[in-house]
Amino acid sequence: MTDEGFDWLDSSSAQFVLRWRDRIRGALLGLALGESASIPTQLRRAGSFTPVRDLFGGGPFDLPRGAWADETAIMLCVATSLLDRGCFDSVDQLEQLRRWQQRGEHSATGECLGITAAVSRALVDSAPNTALPDGSDALTRLAPLVMWHLADDADALARDVAAATQITSHQDSTLQLARVFSLILKSALHGASHAALCEQIAESQWPQTDAGRLLSLATGAFCSTANWKDAVLEAINHGGDSDVLGALCGQLAGAHYGASGLPVAWLESLAERELIERRADALLAAVLVGRH
Repeated sequence: MTDEGFDWLDSSSAQFVLRWRDRIRGALLGLALGESASIPTQLRRAGSFTPVRDLFGGGPFDLPRGAWADETAIMLCVATSLLDRGCFDSVDQLEQLRRWQQRGEHSATGECLGITAAVSRALVDSAPNTALPDGSDALTRLAPLVMWHLADDADALARDVAAATQITSHQDSTLQLARVFSLILKSALHGASHAALCEQIAESQWPQTDAGRLLSLATGAFCSTANWKDAVLEAINHGGDSDVLGALCGQLAGAHYGASGLPVAWLESLAERELIERRADALLAAVLVGRH
């Protein structure tokens, strides 16, 4: 989708759509870049490593610079399903995730890397395993679903967020987090100011779970900084589940600052950048034509 593709719009409308495209691209690219940047700090204790200040490779899977693992892959599964089916289809979403698990589809390396025990069991059993605690995957894959409902009312988004969450998660607290974060993402995509987003975040209630703690850290990093790069670096240098932190903070900050606010040198190294941009542009086109 080029700027010339908006010739049918008047000048003010075209600028509005271009700003929307910048934020939509920013959210998906920001998610992938955030996860990629987290690679050196994953599974490491905060304070045990020199804080990361640039984009590197390595990590548990010895990935090259700009590559990513599970968080971005599951986001692409969601985006692809929405675009292929023209609606939210939980059966197809499950199948997309299974093809990633079994064949490495939608991955940066051709392999399914980083899948959690909870997600793996849910894909095998076609339902979440109640003996396993939820991870954060339901949160990190929200961005395409929020984009799909960008022009819809809150009820339509809430219904699909609930159905999407229940594919791999069973805890009520996870659904609560997904609903709250989806509304924050939607505000960011609609152009809410940094101050307004941080007020919305401050008023949110995070359940005291691992996912709640990670979302609190990720949104806290966004609120305590003034640009995408600083926000993501603040998030991922907590270590531990830094891939989740990078993906959560990266998509929120990307939605706010836009693709134009992402580090150019990092973007040039990002694996499957053009694929991610195509998915973002296709989601925007679906919104503009009412998905029909």
